[in-house]
Parts: sequence; structure tokens; C-alpha cells
Amino acid sequence: MMKNLYLSFLMLLGFASVAVGQCSNNFYKMEKGVEYEMTLYNKKDKVEGRMLNAVMEVNNQGEAQQATLHSKFFDKKDKLVSEGDYQIICEGDKIKIDVESMLASMQQFSGQENMNMKVEGDYVIFPSQLEVGASLPESKSNMTLLMGENNATMSSTDIYLKNRKVEKEEDITTPAGTFKCYKIVYDMDMDMKVMGINRKMSSRGAEWIAEGVGVVKTASYDKKGEIESYTLLSSYQ
Repeated sequence: MMKNLYLSFLMLLGFASVAVGQCSNNFYKMEKGVEYEMTLYNKKDKVEGRMLNAVMEVNNQGEAQQATLHSKFFDKKDKLVSEGDYQIICEGDKIKIDVESMLASMQQFSGQENMNMKVEGDYVIFPSQLEVGASLPESKSNMTLLMGENNATMSSTDIYLKNRKVEKEEDITTPAGTFKCYKIVYDMDMDMKVMGINRKMSSRGAEWIAEGVGVVKTASYDKKGEIESYTLLSSYQ
């Protein structure tokens, strides 16, 4: 379960970055009806799943805009394993990803009908202007799985995004085309507590963002810097 949670969080984070924009932001796109697909590959370049995302609606909230996205995650056998909605806010020169609703959209990964999820955390923020060498805000989120009518805690997972930085510019080719991108790198730590037993997972992550499109590639690396998995933008419309 932890591996599925980890990979799906990376894909959702990438998708959220793809599907937002307009406002004062040149790097993202936020229009009703926009659809994106990203495909997940393992380190041997084998397909492990895919995620479809669609912007369902965009509403004005004062000087900000809020988009509701619907995501569907399919495994390598193309079986639907998770589906849900989450929100993204475009406010001034910043894009704010609502991690609480994003993680809540992954509830079906629990595989249990009598299991509920409690989520809280910081927004993940992307500025409208990206410059090589710039640092981006960090974030922390928590997801707790509750079991039964008494909502007994089954597990609690802390997710940290740290050391986010714009590393360089480079061209990236995906099945959807070739894009001039900014590469953003970060550290991601997950600390899961299950019935008193701690499990930790850490990796180095990267995402490549193209102006007017958003994230077109993501990658996850182990402690030795070897690639573990990656996603590519396979289609958008």
C-alpha cells in the first residue's frame, strides 16, 4: 500500500501542476474541459499505470480562481484503482495545490469499505515566474486512515516536500511532444506509523515544467541517485 500511495502522490502532484494556470501565471493552464494523461514507468521503462485528469469547473473567489479537478488512476493492467476530486487555487502570482483534497481523492487505495481518511496539510505552492537557482516553499501533510465505526487509527503518514529548487532549463521529449522546461528538484520523505511500527521512505524527486503546459515529466530517484520511476505527459487537450 505504501508504494501505491507514494507513486500516486507523485502523479497527482505532477498533474496538479499541469492543470492549473491563467490568472497571473504563465506556466499552467486552468480551463474547464482541459484533459491530461500521464503514464507511469518503472526503472526498466515498463508501464506501471496511468492517470487521467480533467478540469471539471473553474470558479472565481474574489481575486482568486479555484479549479476542481477529477482524477482517475489505473494500474498496469488498466484497472481503475482510485478516483476522486481535488482543488487548485490560482491567487495572484501563485498556484496553490490543496494537498488535503488531493490526498483525500486517493482514499480508494485503502481497499476497505469501512475505512475513512483524515487529511490535513500545507498548500504546495508554485510561483508564476521560475528562475534557475530559485528556492520554492516547502510543505508538510498528514494522512490518517481510520477503521470502523469508532474511527480507530490504523495508520498515520506524514509527507514532507523539502529542498525544492529550480535547477536548470532543458528540452524534454514525451509522447505529447517536445517542450522547453524548467527542472525543479526536491526531497520527499514519507513517515508511516502502522499499529506502533514505523516505516520510512525517502527519495529525490524532479519535475519538468513547460510554459503554457505545466508539468510534462516527473522522476523519482533512490538515495544513490538511481531512477526508480518516472512519468511522461502522454496526451493533453
